[in-house]
Amino acid sequence: MLHIRKSIMVTLAILLIIPLLLPQSVSAKSAASKDGASKANSKIIYLTFDDGPTAHTGQLLDILDQYHAKATFFMLGPQMEQFQKATKRIVADGHGLGLHGVTHVPGKFYKSAYSGLKEMQQANASLNKVAGVKTSLVRTPYGSKPYLKPAFRSVLLGQGGFHLWDWNVDSEDWKYKKDHQKVYNSVMKQIHNVQKSGTTPVVLMHDQEATLKVLPQVLKTLKAEGYRFEVLSKKVQPVNFWNDKR
Repeated sequence: MLHIRKSIMVTLAILLIIPLLLPQSVSAKSAASKDGASKANSKIIYLTFDDGPTAHTGQLLDILDQYHAKATFFMLGPQMEQFQKATKRIVADGHGLGLHGVTHVPGKFYKSAYSGLKEMQQANASLNKVAGVKTSLVRTPYGSKPYLKPAFRSVLLGQGGFHLWDWNVDSEDWKYKKDHQKVYNSVMKQIHNVQKSGTTPVVLMHDQEATLKVLPQVLKTLKAEGYRFEVLSKKVQPVNFWNDKR
């Protein structure tokens, strides 16, 4: 009789404990599912900035931090040497690293199949000297088309081992430096069109004072629309005007 009574008491205790455990388990599972779904539904975007670092890079990085956004910087060798603090912060903040050459002069960069390679190697040496790192991502001056013909690409990508990046959204911040609303309207329209086509937007912007005026509005809208800011790396398939996947 005593044995039966103990069994009943144990059973009742188990029944009382189970309801206390279930809500916590279900709640955790629900939260995990919600988090996974949120990440799956978010849209990736790659913001890129050319021609830096500059005297304005610190402000640009502050704005990116404010919106918890990452970007990729295609930098010039002499600029990295001049603005070493900004270069180091770009690296320390976890942004993507890219090279933009040395001269930014088409007549010099594209003078021969090897002149571009030499500039990118020199820019990489500057990055390594200043921040202790290197990168294989490159963006050639004014974009790769029409200048970077097959022979040039074979040297830069084949022999040099670099990965070529252009863009599919041109913010035109280089063109409309005073009409910030025009830049905003243009960049958002292009981003939406690229997204609708099933392609991940790669946005060209510039490390300059004018861009600081429009960047917060762009970031605010993109965040509200559910975009997730990622950085370019050698693991991401390159987007360039030649469709060269090397």
